[in-house]
Amino acid sequence: MNQRAKKWIKFVLRWGIAIVGIGLVFWNMAFRDQVWILDPKNHPVPAKLSAYPDKGEQSAVFEIWDPWTYRKRVISRNEVVNQPDHKEMIIAWYPVGANRAAEPEKHGRLLALDLSDETNASRATGRRIVIAEEVKRVQRLLVEDAEKGEGVWIYPLQLKTPYVLRVPHPKLELGIVTLVWLANPYLLILCVLIFPVTFLITTYRWHKLLQALDIRIGLGRAFVLTMVGAFYNTFMPGSTGGDVLKAYYASKHTAHRTRAVLSVIIDRVIGLLALIIMGGVMASIQYWRSPLPDDPVTSACRRVAIGSAVILLAVIGGMLVFFTPALRRLLGVDYLLARLPMQKQVQNAIQVMKIYKRRPALVLWALLITFPVHITVVISAMLAGMAFGLPLPSLYYFVVVPVVVLVGAIPISPQGAGVMEFFAVKLTERQGCTVGQAFALTMSIRLVQMMWNLVGGIFVFRGGYHAPTESEQHELEDDAPQANPPINV
Repeated sequence: MNQRAKKWIKFVLRWGIAIVGIGLVFWNMAFRDQVWILDPKNHPVPAKLSAYPDKGEQSAVFEIWDPWTYRKRVISRNEVVNQPDHKEMIIAWYPVGANRAAEPEKHGRLLALDLSDETNASRATGRRIVIAEEVKRVQRLLVEDAEKGEGVWIYPLQLKTPYVLRVPHPKLELGIVTLVWLANPYLLILCVLIFPVTFLITTYRWHKLLQALDIRIGLGRAFVLTMVGAFYNTFMPGSTGGDVLKAYYASKHTAHRTRAVLSVIIDRVIGLLALIIMGGVMASIQYWRSPLPDDPVTSACRRVAIGSAVILLAVIGGMLVFFTPALRRLLGVDYLLARLPMQKQVQNAIQVMKIYKRRPALVLWALLITFPVHITVVISAMLAGMAFGLPLPSLYYFVVVPVVVLVGAIPISPQGAGVMEFFAVKLTERQGCTVGQAFALTMSIRLVQMMWNLVGGIFVFRGGYHAPTESEQHELEDDAPQANPPINV
């Protein structure tokens, strides 16, 4: 009963996180195109468009569903306001003609902006979204006046301190439906076609790691197990993941069953380390190249870089302690290892680590060959982002995507649902991306991988690959007297 209760608690927590995360994204996401207009007290409210305007963002008029009467009406461009890039910012200003030396300033929350129409943030042409450079300037600021209980327009000259516009938001916010409709189909096809490179490289990497442990599996069989594992990770219900399945069928080719399990674990760890290194390096480059050290995006890059450095230093320190007998004795590592349960498996793990220690060139090669895998994933996501018109610099994808993929790999929700979207929104919103655009990016990353993971279903439905039972999984805890003969694909 305790084991069953733990499974149910884990199931409820994981799906609860996914439902809450996705729910928050959907709540804040615009499914249909919308603009922001003012109510009688000058507070901005969203108004859905009844039809996509001919000139998109640059249209002089917009046809909306009136949020109060629910009828169609046409409004001019001047009635539409821009969303602020600082949603919770408190503005200090002086009334017109006030003596700044004698009168105290007034304070209020920033509600909206009135930006110049000198350039456009993006334009829609047919089924393509083209990003353009923009040099917007703030003409007026809508600030909440607590005394009047309404929003008041002020000019930049009335501000106590200058307002710095970091991310201009367009007047027209595209809904997720329009984003998909206007997406460039050629870029989407290309982002799908380049993805199989990741499976080929990871298969070859795992194959070499197995050979170092005297586990002889053909490259073709390693590819099949990789694809079957990917299929189980994505589509098959239950607690048995693809890594367990890979380890189980790899163990049928060797007497060293625990080595087969550890090869899968080490292969996964190498992949995560390469992802952390790439994300940290690219975040550092983005941080040092930024001319605005206090910009939110720059601050996010700094946090990613620091976090990556801390993780890598911890890994390096742990490896140094583990492979230095004097440090192990001094810090009591040997004492702790000797008192861990399942001593046979612990000793096998130590033996595997020693084997890889004698092959440092192989471990370094496995790490280096992983970078093209992650670069391919980033480029695939970048092509999807370009197809959906995300206003992100190319280099910034190398910061966002590794972080999003990394949190998605942590098994706190199914397929990282809700968690990936949350981090994507936070890392892209200050670059001018809407919640819908961040959602489109994460769904592109997830759907492209799921599409290719379906290939593993070909081998599963042919037969011969089932999820190992609990008794079969227990076999992985002990080495066999001799390896079973290879099974034909």
